[in-house]
Amino acid sequence: MRWILPLLLATSAMSAEPPRVRHTINEGWRYAPGPVERVEEPAFDDSAWEGVHLPHTWNAIDAFDKTSSYRRGVGWYRKRLQLDPAVEGRRLFLHFEAANQVADVYVNGRHAGQHIGGYTAFAFDITDLVTFERPNLIAVRVDNAHDPDIPPLNADFTFFGGIYRDVWLIATAPVHITVTDHASPGVFISTPGLTAAGGTVRIRGTVTNSGARPARVRVLHRILDAAGAEVSTAGSNVTVRPRSSAAFDHLTRRIDGPQLWSPENPHVYRVRTEVYDGAALIDVVENPLGFRWFSVDPARGLTLNGRPLKLYGTNRHQDSPGLGNALPDDLHRRDVRLVKENGFNFLRLAHYPQDPAVLAEADRLGLVIWEEIPIVNLISTSEAFADNSERMLVEMIRQHYNHPSILFWGYMNEVLLTKPRPVPERYYEIVPELTRRLEARARAEDPTRLTVMALSRDEILEDHGIGNIPHVLGLNLYFGWYYETLASLGPFLDRIHRERPDRPLMVSEYGAGTDERVHTTEGRAFDFTSEYGQQFHVASFPQLEERPFILGTAVWNQFDFASAGRQDTKHALNQKGLFFHDRTPKDTVFYYQSALLRGPVLYIAREWGQRAGSRDEDRRQPLWVYTNQPEVELFVNGVSAGSRLVENRTARWEVELTNGPNSVRAQAGRYEDRVTILYADRTGGDFFAVNAGAHYGHTDQAHVHWERDREYVPGSWGHRGGKASRTHHRIFGSGDDPLYQASREGMDAYQFDVPDGVYEVLLGFAEGKRDAQPGQRVFSVSINGQTVIRDLDLTGAHGRYTAIRRSVTAEAHNGGGIRIEFTASAGDASIASIMVRRAL
Repeated sequence: MRWILPLLLATSAMSAEPPRVRHTINEGWRYAPGPVERVEEPAFDDSAWEGVHLPHTWNAIDAFDKTSSYRRGVGWYRKRLQLDPAVEGRRLFLHFEAANQVADVYVNGRHAGQHIGGYTAFAFDITDLVTFERPNLIAVRVDNAHDPDIPPLNADFTFFGGIYRDVWLIATAPVHITVTDHASPGVFISTPGLTAAGGTVRIRGTVTNSGARPARVRVLHRILDAAGAEVSTAGSNVTVRPRSSAAFDHLTRRIDGPQLWSPENPHVYRVRTEVYDGAALIDVVENPLGFRWFSVDPARGLTLNGRPLKLYGTNRHQDSPGLGNALPDDLHRRDVRLVKENGFNFLRLAHYPQDPAVLAEADRLGLVIWEEIPIVNLISTSEAFADNSERMLVEMIRQHYNHPSILFWGYMNEVLLTKPRPVPERYYEIVPELTRRLEARARAEDPTRLTVMALSRDEILEDHGIGNIPHVLGLNLYFGWYYETLASLGPFLDRIHRERPDRPLMVSEYGAGTDERVHTTEGRAFDFTSEYGQQFHVASFPQLEERPFILGTAVWNQFDFASAGRQDTKHALNQKGLFFHDRTPKDTVFYYQSALLRGPVLYIAREWGQRAGSRDEDRRQPLWVYTNQPEVELFVNGVSAGSRLVENRTARWEVELTNGPNSVRAQAGRYEDRVTILYADRTGGDFFAVNAGAHYGHTDQAHVHWERDREYVPGSWGHRGGKASRTHHRIFGSGDDPLYQASREGMDAYQFDVPDGVYEVLLGFAEGKRDAQPGQRVFSVSINGQTVIRDLDLTGAHGRYTAIRRSVTAEAHNGGGIRIEFTASAGDASIASIMVRRAL
């Protein structure tokens, strides 16, 4: 729990109380899925409900269930809150940092208010709804069901339901800085006319008088540096009519030579706003302040504080394993630190406003932020959708206005990517209309920052004019992953720059999915091998670096993240992170460290830490190092494999591995890195594990490495005929999806030239055809002439996308090895995996 100012004991004198009390009320809630009737009434019995602490989501587990969709609907929360008598006579507010996505709040059975939108904060005045005589019943109905009037409608991330951020109780004097202005801090700070020599601070805001009499108060702002020293003040008297609000707008005197905020020197000042009634201090709020100015040029990029600054960064989604999106603040801060520590100076918060802890940590560490509202993939044409979108934009801007880290407000991502069916009348007129409306509102709310949207490759080529509306156009580009080649990225950027010479450009997304279990020496687009994922970044990043008109870039994504609609090698995850979902770094991270960090980096790529081979040539294996040093020498099992000059932060070798653990050491001057690579030499011929139909190997949950498929070679093993087939659908009945997503179809046989003896043969199957029907694929399997599986109908017996394993015993004799033959009576035979091992 976070305590900013503690509640005082009931015996404390009013004059000794803090002017504003603010603390979380995260503990002691009860939760139940809905719908349930009369839950908001205090007399309702919730004793059987689950006890929870906030933050909380009901989708932390079911969002990753392969067999059913995650629950989107109603959830109810209830809490009994005993108020401290010390705050009686004050105005009381409930402040929710977020609840996804429609929240109705009740206090003692009465409706306090409703909030629409899952990613921004909201606050309700509950003063007239509470009692101090007994515990107050707080009931919150949250609904994350799809609603055509509420963005996001469709997106590549999971819409976790629940009260997944902190909830605060705020107590103020009757006259106070406004709390309910879109849950903003009520104070808005800017630095007009700032130069390196100095500038002024403008502080705007609103004072609310909840009392029945006019109030004349003094509003005073103190500018404090990072050490807490006062550097300037401003303020004036403000008269506020009863049950009304009054605005203030103050300008400090010139502050000479302020510390400027930048990624290299993230100096954060504080603005302490105090409200006085005579000599009595009756309210205080504090906000961050950063002295910085910036501009963008379509040819030369971004300038911050008068100096060129190219932004290199990532995108971030907020979920984490076992928690969904209900992260404590320390984990939010950890994520931001990981971005900074790996050399990046920029973070795009995709695709929604994120926790206040994220913004505060970005301020402190010096990360430039792009924050956006969740209009993703498509829009609804209703006026309610437009109204909700605009209100979300206002909430985001007002709530986070004072964070110096934010330079860009975003309001659309790939909004033309998904076409509604049927396409509504005037759809391609309504989208630009909404774009212009949001652009105008963003500029009116905050003329000090830049607006931005992101479009995919195809949208950019036919954007119906929306790409020219914001200040900056973001490009989401996946050359060499979803389309074309890795080398196509740079020429495409040049083309867009020629066609839109007046448009500042960013590459707001680029990335490739990877799986630490899947490896190959023949990486291909969309194969999820660690090696191709690394190749993608090593090829893409230099093309982005060398183009000065690209003002910034953002890898998609910093972390693998939940996406319930995804069915890649890991179910319900988008795997394009530089870190795995559990925040373990991928090898690619160290390529970026080598490019961006000033200190020494030397790292042997090690995701492919377990390898196997059954042919003599397999002992020759690739190894590579990421470094910012000029030259590296590699040693394998104590023997030098030679030195390599480093190109594009990478040095590569082919070395011969021996059976068992191999000690690998990289040396660059006085720096070194060590790792152990395990290699299973299977040339002895009594154990094989084959990922049939796959050009990649897979290491399963038992740490067995299944080799890539190959054509038969005498004296070894392999397939005779057939073709490779692959699905990206999730596989039921197994956690080793890559082992069953590829199959070989239509082959005559697999031959294993093993020594005479008794062998266990494990056969794996999965029907991967989307339109497969019972009876369309029926086949039998024989081993050394003996039928072991007769008339197997995968779809008819087991359904599509289901892992089936059959283990049989076979004998190799007279030097004939193990021959597995397939005979189809309908369609083609299919096999996904084969293991042959000598029986004990």
